Amino acid sequence: MLLMIVLLALFVVAISGITTVPFSVGLLVVSSVVFRKSWVFFLAFGLGLFLDLIAIRPLGYTSLVLTIFVFLIRLYERKFETQTTAFVFILSFLGSLIYLKVFDYQQIFLQSLINSLLTVLFFQLSKKYG
Repeated sequence: MLLMIVLLALFVVAISGITTVPFSVGLLVVSSVVFRKSWVFFLAFGLGLFLDLIAIRPLGYTSLVLTIFVFLIRLYERKFETQTTAFVFILSFLGSLIYLKVFDYQQIFLQSLINSLLTVLFFQLSKKYG
């Protein structure tokens, strides 16, 4: 399962140069919910740095947003049942929406919906095969 996360992280970094759909948010939601480990913070920080390099933004902006997002997931995992499809869908939709709004992208609702559906698909696959 860890190998699948590493490969998916590399795929997210590669595809982020082509499209504006924030696949990294979905990857972090699934990683946080499934693994519940502290290395997800380092994954968020590293993905953020790579996304800043690809998007030619000042280093650290995306890392800060993604790390705060993972912190909020970890903060609320004790209050809510996080291992459900509804939680993953809502969290990835809201996270994508905020991410796209912070970085001033267009068509944020459509991109957030696409990202949430793909996140739920990956979450279901990780529950079935992980």
